[in-house]
Amino acid sequence: MKRCLVVGKGDAFHSFVHTLSNGKEPAFLETKTAAFSLTQAGGANDTQRYFPLSFDDCYRNQEEYHSYDSVYLFVDELEEGCDFITLFRQLNTRRIFAITQRQSFVSVYKRLGANHVILSLPEQDRAKWLAVQIGS
Repeated sequence: MKRCLVVGKGDAFHSFVHTLSNGKEPAFLETKTAAFSLTQAGGANDTQRYFPLSFDDCYRNQEEYHSYDSVYLFVDELEEGCDFITLFRQLNTRRIFAITQRQSFVSVYKRLGANHVILSLPEQDRAKWLAVQIGS
């Protein structure tokens, strides 16, 4: 079984959710950091869900987030990005991807333990690649 978690807010994350959900995003995406969870268990047993998620919730309920193989973080606020990367590194997440629109955050996120940091410029729509990859 493969488990993937995508956490974020902002334009790039909304583009990801919009692509994956065919334009039917949950209302809470407008105001809060949110998460998309995908568990691939094979065919009809695959599950996916959207839910609001704050760093505090994630920290308090670490056991729920310990089993994800990959975590994709759409983070453009330095403090929040650092907190999430540090937490998932402590949870021994195999692959941590940070997606940011800020060039100055790339080296910080790498030093904190993100396996890959992807610079997604506002004029480019780089979030769709992830939705396509996860959706297939």
